[in-house]
Formats: sequence, structure tokens, C-alpha cells
Amino acid sequence: MLFRSAFSGAALLSLLPLLTRLSVGLLTLSLSGVITAQESRVETQTVADAPRIEILPLTGSVTALRTSQLSSAEAGLVSELAVEMGDNVTQGEPLLSLDTRDISFENQRARADLAQAEAERDEAQRLVNEANQLSAQNFAASDRRQRESRLAAAQATLEARRADYALTQLQLERHQIRAPFDGMVTQRESNVGEWVNPGDALLTLVDLASLRLDFSVPLSAYQRFEGSTLEVRLEGDAQWHTARTLARIPLDASSRQFLLRAAADTPLEMLPGMAVEGRLQVNGESGPSVPRDALILRPDGSVSVWLARQTDDTWQAFEQRVEIGSSHQGEVAVNEGLSAGDRVIVVGNERLEEGQNVTLSDD
Repeated sequence: MLFRSAFSGAALLSLLPLLTRLSVGLLTLSLSGVITAQESRVETQTVADAPRIEILPLTGSVTALRTSQLSSAEAGLVSELAVEMGDNVTQGEPLLSLDTRDISFENQRARADLAQAEAERDEAQRLVNEANQLSAQNFAASDRRQRESRLAAAQATLEARRADYALTQLQLERHQIRAPFDGMVTQRESNVGEWVNPGDALLTLVDLASLRLDFSVPLSAYQRFEGSTLEVRLEGDAQWHTARTLARIPLDASSRQFLLRAAADTPLEMLPGMAVEGRLQVNGESGPSVPRDALILRPDGSVSVWLARQTDDTWQAFEQRVEIGSSHQGEVAVNEGLSAGDRVIVVGNERLEEGQNVTLSDD
């Protein structure tokens, strides 16, 4: 037993320098940690009330300002169809023709009747001129009045024949359907040999040069629309494009929405009916906002920030839970928990403790 105790004492004496150095090292690390915790260097930003930017997500579609279902004002048999679906046409270009044989004969008869009426009017005018050249002694007044009456009747008949001829000319022109504007034929509802009646849809023409983007926007954004900006992207496109507002059109009051019509600032490959996304940036109410880096997301889903508060000459860190709102360009709106003048720690907030002393690099 004596030998074992002596050996243990000798062993402890030999280990004493090592234990001393280990204790000093641990103490140094502990003091270093305390000093570091007490003197954490942070950067802050003073909270100020400013107009918040609100982003409204929108859904809409591509529409054409001019879409026309072409029909005929006359009944007839389709004799010629000059276009197919997908053809691009120019204004005034003939698209479809009806059989004109019947109306052509009527037009020729009306033209003959017009020529006859012109000849009768000319003859009646000659007789009146002849009577005017004769003296009153050589020509009876009653005969003069009779010739003048015949001239008036001939003139009235001539006007009627002119109207008949103009009507047949119009009917003849209506037997041919022409493009009312530049566009693409997107539907063809008739074929050669078919009988069509007035009002029947024959062709659909769409103006692809005047495509617009239509969105339904909540009425709550109408008063805040001044100074807003709009970005759009087509379905399947990852890139956003700026757009300009063309009109704000009221809709049914029960919908509590208005129609926002816009056009992209850069040409886009689109067709009527395509889906389009939009994000409308409007000015919201004034309030505090903080950089996104200032926010701390907790495991329970709550969000907090670290505030720097000064007591005498010492700055300390205190955690503050907040309720956040929309974000824009790295700034997040804070609905509850902050006031103007608070100093939020934006750099060095990763491992702070409640009440820890901090040094402000921006002070």
C-alpha cells in the first residue's frame, strides 16, 4: 500500500506542469470567448417610415383589338374562295366571291333603263328650250307649261333610274368579300359551291399587329395606380418584360375589378388567347421596412430582428419579433414590431445573445 501511494504521488507531481498549462489554456479560451461576446462588432440601419412598394400578381390573356367575323350582305352561291386558314392578307384584298350572274343581268338592265331615262330627259329639255326661243305670240302659254311638266317628270324618272343603277352596282360589289384590314385568316366557315345567306359567318380575320395584354385588377389598386410600373411574361417564358399601360376600363361593379390593358415595350412572339402573367408595382401605405439580411427566421416559423439600444455609453443587442409584409428589391415591409428610429442590426446578427454588448461599426 505504501509503495502504491508513493507511486501515485510521484505520478501526480510529474503531471502537475501539464495540468497547470491546460488550466491556463482553458481559462484563456473562456476569457477570450467572454471578451468576444461582449465586444461583437455589428452594423446597424436606422428604421424610417417610407412609402411601401406592393407587388400585385396578375393573370391575363393576349387579345386582338380587331377581330372580325366576315359575312355577306347578299345571299348567293360561293363561286370563289381565294384564301386558306393562316393566310396573311392586306386591306382591300378579295377573299371570297359569290356567283354574280343574276345581279350582273340586273345591273345591265338598270344601266339600259338609265340610258333611256337620260335620252328622254334630254328630249324634254330640248322641247323646253325650243319653246323659250319662240316669242309669246308664236307659242301658247299652255303648251309651254306642258313641256316644262314633261321635263320635270323626265328629270324625276332619270333620278330614279340612277338610284336603281347605283343599287345594282352596290349589290354587285357586295357579292365579293374583301379584307377590311390587314390580318390573318384564322377561320374559314364556307367552301366553294355552298349557298350562304346574309349574316352567315364565312371567314374570321384577326389583326395580329394590334395585340394587347388584358388583366383584371382589384379596384383597391385603382387609386394607387399613379406612378405604378408593370412587368409581364408569357406562359413558359422565364424572363419578365416591361409594359406600358394603355387604358383602365371599368368592369361590372359586382366584380370589384377593372380591366388593365397594356402593351409590351419590346416585341413578343404571341397570339390571341395566350396566357400571360403580370406583376403590378404600386405604392402602398407608408411604414417601416428593413433589409432582408436583418430578418432572423426561427424554427417555429416566427421572424425576428436584433435591435441595438444604447444605455449610457454602451450598446446592447435585443431580439424583437416582427410581423412582415411584402418585399421589394431586398427591402421587406414590417407591419408590426418596429417603429421609426429603431436601429436594426443588419450585419453581425448571426450569433447574438439577449443583452449582449455590441460595438457599432457605423456609429
